Amino acid sequence: MEKHDPSANAIQLLDEMHELMKLKGENVFKVRAFEKASAALAHVSDLGARAKAGTLQDIPGIGAGISRVLTDFLLHGKTPERDALAASLPPGLRELAQVPGVGPKKAMQLIEELGVHDLASLEYACRENRLLKLKGFGEKLQNKIVAGIAFAKASQGQLRISDAFPLAEGTLARIKEVLRDSPELRVSEAGSLRRRMEVVDGLDFLIELPARDADSLRSRFKREKGEGGLPLRLHFAPSQEFGYELAHLTATESHWKALGSPARTPCKTEEEFYASLDLPWIAPEMRETGEEVALARAGKLKHTLPWDGIQGVFHNHTTRSDGTATLEQMVQGARARGLKYFGISDHSQSAVYAQGLKGADLLEQEKEVRALQDKYPDIRIFWGIESDILADGSLDYDPKILKRFDFVVASVHSRFGMDRTTMTERVLEAVRNPYTTFLGHATGRLLLGRAGYDLEMERVIDTAAAHHVAIEINANPARLDIDWRWGAELRKRKTFVSVNPDAHEVEGLDDVKYGVAVARKALLPAAQVLNSLPVAEVEKWLRQK
Repeated sequence: MEKHDPSANAIQLLDEMHELMKLKGENVFKVRAFEKASAALAHVSDLGARAKAGTLQDIPGIGAGISRVLTDFLLHGKTPERDALAASLPPGLRELAQVPGVGPKKAMQLIEELGVHDLASLEYACRENRLLKLKGFGEKLQNKIVAGIAFAKASQGQLRISDAFPLAEGTLARIKEVLRDSPELRVSEAGSLRRRMEVVDGLDFLIELPARDADSLRSRFKREKGEGGLPLRLHFAPSQEFGYELAHLTATESHWKALGSPARTPCKTEEEFYASLDLPWIAPEMRETGEEVALARAGKLKHTLPWDGIQGVFHNHTTRSDGTATLEQMVQGARARGLKYFGISDHSQSAVYAQGLKGADLLEQEKEVRALQDKYPDIRIFWGIESDILADGSLDYDPKILKRFDFVVASVHSRFGMDRTTMTERVLEAVRNPYTTFLGHATGRLLLGRAGYDLEMERVIDTAAAHHVAIEINANPARLDIDWRWGAELRKRKTFVSVNPDAHEVEGLDDVKYGVAVARKALLPAAQVLNSLPVAEVEKWLRQK
């Protein structure tokens, strides 16, 4: 608060206390008293002098309690009542209550029943459909909450790639509408959007200029603005330099330096540009660290996982835990997408917030898997579990149960605040467990919300390789975890990865494309991605585990 304006600062204080009391559910008359007091100060300019003279109560609407609060604030710079009030509220209540459709009561319900304390965990709970299990919530409200969170984040100038795509498509349509009389002119994405970064801070497009009247075309775009809070950056290039400019606008500084910081060259296409440097064309999503240039010269990028290289998926959920589709619906969705195998892994028993499976549930699901396998022989159905990694690193069932599954995804879902050493040992203990097949969402991060827990990732990658555990690339666009920046270490250790959608509904299977983008940015060869292998090889690998 600005010290030079006591009245404004005092009004802000009373407004904040009014909000905090509403959140806490204080007596309605007490809450209104602070609201009225705030309004009463709007026309008072000598608050400091009144506080020193002890005459604040002479102002209509200012009682003894509010006078004490204002005196402490104005004379001593302290607000014990405000601090005590804020400390009495659960962490995250204020932030959650401001989301459209939530409010204080529902915010408290989310905190108490789901353990949600911030926007990131609320959004992820929505995407895992956990709100649908709560009284007073439904699909319509859940969708409204997701939209409200997305708007709030866009207003901060950043969006996850999955949220930026629809905005980019709308912007591209507008650009093409402006160019409707010149359909031959090329338009391309550029920048971080084209490189498929997990988070983007704007929408970049390159527009080809005509041979004549270039200035006239530029002027037609002056009114174009971004969508959803993301800035729009339009770039222009003449036809003979379009390839050079597109390569330059897409490249990171590291990629451009690795190319030798080439001078402007007349190149109509990117293929021409890279050929002028004696290089094959390098896919945009790979243009990050500069390492890709050396690999391209050596002809090794051609082994990278292709966009259509995934043959099956693991780590998916059903209505038995926190999914919205039955197992059969999920299997049908996988078949419709041309997958050759499908792994189901609902939450384990400790995941009470996600209706984790207990003994009887497991027996029923095992029978269901076997029955559906007979019904759909053209797709291999693997039965698995997403087992919580408990605080000591053990898995969430005893070995007699764990050995019945075809695979086990071991994931941390609690106690994120452990120090680096303790968390690392916890994860390593789980990786060393003979029943662990995959390490799920390795750091637990939520993009634009929650940082991952602190881990010695080199040790995790090394230990996973030694124990034949595949590290998951969690393709949910809220996670994209493990980070592609660990690609060099994964390749060095030859650690298997698996691109898993972590799908909680049939449409969630489509998130695989985001995970493939991560694998390609990490420059991972297809042979190192478990679920790029045919079903017979996957079955063999699982049996060896």
